[in-house]
Amino acid sequence: MQKKVLFRDIDINVLNLGNILEEVRRKELTGFLKVVYWDSDEYLLFYNGTARRAVTISSDGRRMILSPENFRVKEKDGTASLVETTVDDIVAFQEYRHDPLKDGALVFFPYGTVTQEPVSLGFLDIQKVLTLAEKSHIDGYVTLYTDSNLIGMIVFAGGKPVMVASAKGSTGEDAVNDINAHLDTSTTYTSMYAVEPEVLSFLYSFEPQRINKDESLFENYHVARERVEKEKANAIILTESEGIYRYDLFFRGQSVDRFLKEKGFFVEDEELKEKLSQKVENLPESRVRLFYIELKEKPSEVEVRFSIPQQPAVEEEVPGDVVSLAKSEFVRLVGPVGRLIWDKIIREGGFKESSLSKAQFRDIIDKLIKEIPEEEGRQAFIEKIRSSSPDII
Repeated sequence: MQKKVLFRDIDINVLNLGNILEEVRRKELTGFLKVVYWDSDEYLLFYNGTARRAVTISSDGRRMILSPENFRVKEKDGTASLVETTVDDIVAFQEYRHDPLKDGALVFFPYGTVTQEPVSLGFLDIQKVLTLAEKSHIDGYVTLYTDSNLIGMIVFAGGKPVMVASAKGSTGEDAVNDINAHLDTSTTYTSMYAVEPEVLSFLYSFEPQRINKDESLFENYHVARERVEKEKANAIILTESEGIYRYDLFFRGQSVDRFLKEKGFFVEDEELKEKLSQKVENLPESRVRLFYIELKEKPSEVEVRFSIPQQPAVEEEVPGDVVSLAKSEFVRLVGPVGRLIWDKIIREGGFKESSLSKAQFRDIIDKLIKEIPEEEGRQAFIEKIRSSSPDII
């Protein structure tokens, strides 16, 4: 979840979006382009060089999801930053899970110290990953997800699986079944995180029947905290405003930890965390919610058995230079918007540009032809592709 800022706060009036997209594509970057205006932040999300989704977040924290081809740099003042990060960070941003009652333990993803970076399920045996967690006596969790959606989470205490939660909201055996229904070695990733003991007890207790939301209207955070301290309660106080979510964890009325998200990303820098913490607490429109948690005194081990369907034999891939030729020729014919159209077709087809089968490539070419407005251009495109790959088209 380590972010790398490739450039920061560049004036958008000097920005060349086409060149940025080409560089992202060439280097197969995973991350996001963030454009900040006075009234909104706009994100273009990338995965392995392909634009996946655009997200607009207004100044009050409301979100609007757009297809990436609709992303535009507006003709007004603003700044842009390009950030490289990992797929788990992008997935958490897209999922935007922040409600303890509705989202349960998945609110924590991807909080913690990464002990296994995101890796494709096609490269490992998921059951052996669970065995590795047991041998390492990890206090933490393993998460499963695609490049755009969470699938589920397994929480470990001392290396033993003690809680399972699915993205659908189920827990226990139902969660294992929900996770199994979505596992695919070609699209699923997994990563592992260690957490502090005081956080762990909240993680494995985050089950619907153990969470109770207090319906009181709290004037501010301190009023809610006074109640928790007086009652010596196990609780989470959530303070939120303008896309900032601050979680304060209490064990028997004592504050044990605090973590914070901004616009869907966990904030790790302590200085920025403190600054945003003070900001959200003092904003006049801040909303404070209190959730009581019935913590498990001693979690019980649960059985976790995953089954992954056999994948069909992989068809021979189309050479990379043939794919590049098709893309560049299409962009030449329709203009810069062609890059976004190409990315949309790749994304909606669930394809990976660097490893296209002949059938996938033919499907892409058929769709691209329909996007070329002039008959003359369509014919020229077909002839160009045929001349370069007569055995494919």
